[in-house]
Amino acid sequence: MLTHKFIDRICVVILVCTMLLTILFMHGEALGIQVVSDLDTDSNEGSVWFTDNDLDSSWDTENAVRITLEGTDASIDGNGAYVMDGNVVIASAGTYVVSGELTDGSLIVSAYDNSKVWILLDGVSINCSDDAAFRVDQADKVFLTLAEGSENTFSSGETYSQEALADNTGGVLFSHDDLTINGSGSLTVTAAYKHGIDANDDLTITGGTITIEAVCDGIHANDSLEICNADLTITTGDDGLVASGEEAPFYMESGSVTITAADDGINTSGDITLAGGDLVIAAGDDGIHSDQNFLITGGSVTINESYEGIEGLTIDQQGGDIQITCSDDGFNANGGSSAQMGMGAMGGFQQDNRVSEDTAQSSEESSETPEAPASESQNTASETTAADETAQTGDQSSDEAWIHISGGTLTILNSTGRDADGLDSNGDILISGGSILISLTGSGSNSAIDYNSEGGSSCLITGGTVIACGSASMAEAFDAASAQCTVLYSLSETAQARSEFSLENEAGEVLLSWTVPNSFSCVSFSTPAMETGQTYQVTAGSLEESITLTEISSSFGQSSSPMGGGFGQRTEGADAENTGAPEGQMAEMSDGERPEKPDGEMPQMEDGEMPERPDGEMPQMEDGEMPDQNAGTAPGAGSEMTQEEEDAAASEGETVVYTARTYLFLGASVLVLLGGLAFSLAFKRHR
Repeated sequence: MLTHKFIDRICVVILVCTMLLTILFMHGEALGIQVVSDLDTDSNEGSVWFTDNDLDSSWDTENAVRITLEGTDASIDGNGAYVMDGNVVIASAGTYVVSGELTDGSLIVSAYDNSKVWILLDGVSINCSDDAAFRVDQADKVFLTLAEGSENTFSSGETYSQEALADNTGGVLFSHDDLTINGSGSLTVTAAYKHGIDANDDLTITGGTITIEAVCDGIHANDSLEICNADLTITTGDDGLVASGEEAPFYMESGSVTITAADDGINTSGDITLAGGDLVIAAGDDGIHSDQNFLITGGSVTINESYEGIEGLTIDQQGGDIQITCSDDGFNANGGSSAQMGMGAMGGFQQDNRVSEDTAQSSEESSETPEAPASESQNTASETTAADETAQTGDQSSDEAWIHISGGTLTILNSTGRDADGLDSNGDILISGGSILISLTGSGSNSAIDYNSEGGSSCLITGGTVIACGSASMAEAFDAASAQCTVLYSLSETAQARSEFSLENEAGEVLLSWTVPNSFSCVSFSTPAMETGQTYQVTAGSLEESITLTEISSSFGQSSSPMGGGFGQRTEGADAENTGAPEGQMAEMSDGERPEKPDGEMPQMEDGEMPERPDGEMPQMEDGEMPDQNAGTAPGAGSEMTQEEEDAAASEGETVVYTARTYLFLGASVLVLLGGLAFSLAFKRHR
């Protein structure tokens, strides 16, 4: 039969055609198949920290569901939302425009766990007496957009219902899932119970003018907290901004944040990265505290009031302008958790009074702050106890802690401390750039620069300018291994506040000058213009003296302190003998050499160069230059990916959109397959 005679060839042709169509679909983009990436998946973020959806507050509202709040009820134009028990519930993915007033109820998002929900607040006022005014029970991510020109308010009562407490609801705005706030309108949040905004997952704020008053934390996020383009004003009875989850980071790149906090201004369990924007903080304890690493590459930080200014395991200033007013340390790199190191309001025994996510408390319990006796609140050297020292030191070894300043400006002022440090590191200090001004009083045990010299750590300077004034009793000099000349000058009598300090070369040119705000009995200074073998004129208050530098790290003057200064009583001149360094201060070695560094410490420089940076260690210099300041500004930035990781990232979150041409090829493929099937059935009947 003819059909039987050519059946093999026909089957081969059909198979070849099917394979060709399959190959064509494998290269579908060339056929008009458009791969559209989800703008909100991590693999498709435009930056490390913000997705396109986070930054987009101008989304289309033409087909949005309209919700008008009407006191104890609401009218809804469209599908996806309903009213129940005085609450308005959004139950589906999509876009919603909300306006009006809800006098005692909540706006609730309770959708599928893969739903993305966009909500435009256009003149909304919501108060809930016993629960969050806005809450996200379930969604993939919610975008709360503040309409241009709109004024929106959320408030809550002093006590929450048992149902809310059982759900660990902790804020006027509360979310179990990722939440983004953007737009150009305003939002006022008043929390009579616990936090202003409380997010169990990521919280991202990319716009709006937001004012928060809270009895506990202003903003409390679990997984991460990111801010840009927003204007925040926060007044709290505890911390201002908190990222509390395991190694949860905080990142800010633009906008402004003003914080008045009874405890820490910013407190995180993870890294803090400041790439821009303006921070103004008045805090009862730390201005900024990280359990991990603090990095600033741009922007400004003004801490007008604090116990310690900035505290973290490591502190890395690559740029930006920092001004700190504190009663203890300015920069404190010592590691440990905030519970171990909180020293402000309780004089060394401050308790961490943040309310955990898994503990429900009444508003009375959460808002109480123990009041310390006046005798405990004074930070004097005589009152420092072993418990204080343990809390200050934390549980991190010195090789993990360091301070690195390579750019920007830093000013630290402390007019009340009696046992305080300007720069305090349990490990190394490296200054390779920037401009540093430190003024602590000349009395007590105040040390402008303090590092773990007794543990073999280093204090090196290879660039930048430094004027660091404080007390001579505990003063430490820069290492002789530094690449830039330094001088530690001890005054014979304490210079009064507002005294002038200046350094001039032999030509009468002023190299350094500062009207020092506080009294001082010792000054450490350095500038790239200083050279060995040259003579300079030093003016410190009423003292004027000519000094000649014979080595990189020089000490001059004579201490009036009973302790004889951190470097001991010295006669004038750089080669004076160290006759009485107190215990715990840097020991002088023969021939000016330092003891060999223990393993794990920052390697010493050779010929002004630093070795390659180990992972997680302090960034080092090569040929006197700093690495790209944009590199490493955020975790994951610039890291290389394996091919498997790239493939996974490329495929994650992608959807396929078919065009008319796509359907043409798909239809042709189906017809060929159906034709082959029909032919096979016909052939079977005629066999």
